[in-house]
Amino acid sequence: MSCFNIAAIPVALAPGQFAGYTVSGELCATPAELRVGTTVQLLIHGASYNHNYWDFGTTDGVKSYARDVAAHGFPTFALDSMGSGNSSHPSSDQITVQAVAYVEHQIVQALRNGSIAGVPFGKVIIVGHSLGSTAVWEEAISYGDVDGVIITGAAHSLANAFVNFSPPPFYPAMDDPKFANSGLDKGYLTTVPGDRSALFYSSPDRDPAVVAQDEQRKDVFTIAELATGVQLVTSKATLAIHVPVLTMLGSNDLTTCGRSTQGGNFDCSSGAAVAEQEAPFYSPQARIHGCVVPDSGHSMSLAINNRLQAADAVAWSSAFVGQQDSAGSEGFRGSDRGLPWNDGLPWNCGGVSSGSN
Repeated sequence: MSCFNIAAIPVALAPGQFAGYTVSGELCATPAELRVGTTVQLLIHGASYNHNYWDFGTTDGVKSYARDVAAHGFPTFALDSMGSGNSSHPSSDQITVQAVAYVEHQIVQALRNGSIAGVPFGKVIIVGHSLGSTAVWEEAISYGDVDGVIITGAAHSLANAFVNFSPPPFYPAMDDPKFANSGLDKGYLTTVPGDRSALFYSSPDRDPAVVAQDEQRKDVFTIAELATGVQLVTSKATLAIHVPVLTMLGSNDLTTCGRSTQGGNFDCSSGAAVAEQEAPFYSPQARIHGCVVPDSGHSMSLAINNRLQAADAVAWSSAFVGQQDSAGSEGFRGSDRGLPWNDGLPWNCGGVSSGSN
């Protein structure tokens, strides 16, 4: 299995516009996966991250959802969303959740027609994290061109603890030493230095070395995407999604779990509990399932037990979307507590009870 960068893919920000911007990303695949008809995962990172969230590298052990999933049967393409990483940085007010979703739609089409990998993939599963999950919702709602949806670090709940985080954890990127000379306008935001540990991690599933690297590698996002994306959290627009959906959360996700701004309490104690709470927001065709990574905070891909998220995603992708040929794929070791790959969902996942959806 190998990973390589795909740079400067031309895209537009809205239908009918000239493709005057570019996005970049990283493709991970085994040689056997690079053939016509393979199912691929398109990975969309969250706010203040870039594609490296999915392929963090080695810090006290390998942290790479992208490589793990590709090594177990599903190639991945991790995108630098518009306004982050090596992708274009237009005026911040242009980067709404609708614009980001339209860019993702163009990448879905490029994966299907072979212009990214050199071979046309057969099915596309779109995977989002955090704010990126709201763009994944928007893409699936607006274009209906994906075969499965995986939402991580987000659900139809906004936690009081996150909204009332004090002092506010985000500020203009131009005020941050890392981005002071970047030329970004004041509508680009990043995290306040030192806040990522409390925002995105939870003990005991937190590695100080990873947190330190995360602080150094932080990226930017826009006020416009945050303002337009958060509207979907409290909306039932996702009823328009008619393909299988999986929601994955850390049991201690500060942004979603616990007392909610909508009232009540969002229960992150089990995958089945997450699925039950999410069911009213999806159609029956979504066949909603949930998975919870015990003790993890918001950024599950960077948690100590990060491989459990990958094991969940592989098992669900195989069971609910499918791969044309899973021969030769290895089972996960350790993190799945002995559950073999492609034999149902792992122990930390569940669906809705009869009559819930």
